[in-house]
Amino acid sequence: MDTTDTTPWYKQFWPWFVICIPLSSVIVAVFQVYFALNSPRDLVKDNYYKEGLGINQELGRKQLASDLGISAKLTIDNLTGEIIVASQNAVNPSLTLNFYHVASAEKDFNVALQKISDNQYRGSLKKSISGNWNVSIESEKGWKLSGRLDLTLSNELDLTP
Repeated sequence: MDTTDTTPWYKQFWPWFVICIPLSSVIVAVFQVYFALNSPRDLVKDNYYKEGLGINQELGRKQLASDLGISAKLTIDNLTGEIIVASQNAVNPSLTLNFYHVASAEKDFNVALQKISDNQYRGSLKKSISGNWNVSIESEKGWKLSGRLDLTLSNELDLTP
């Protein structure tokens, strides 16, 4: 008695099981390539070499703020959009406040701050903001202060060089 299985290969379980392993790898690879080509590249700088060279200049601006004894306290009122900066030793007639979103460069913006009294500046937001932001205050004379603001915890930030 001969008990040879005569069903065709495509009706068997094991050939399909063996074929599914590399096929699933190909499908995953296609999805990865698709998402890699179509995802935003905000976190990757195209000119990283120039960015690296600019770090020394950036450190020089922060050192200038330290040498001048400049510090600031930033307060944001999200209801009215008013920004108050109480500074120490800043004598500029105006400053620039830059907001850099931690994940998306499309959300970055800046606010012009005008001097309202000695060592106090005011500006206004065009829209309400929330979440985490990298913040920097710059002067026309070249000094810079920076810090990280988490609006979920506080609406105030002390900026020191």
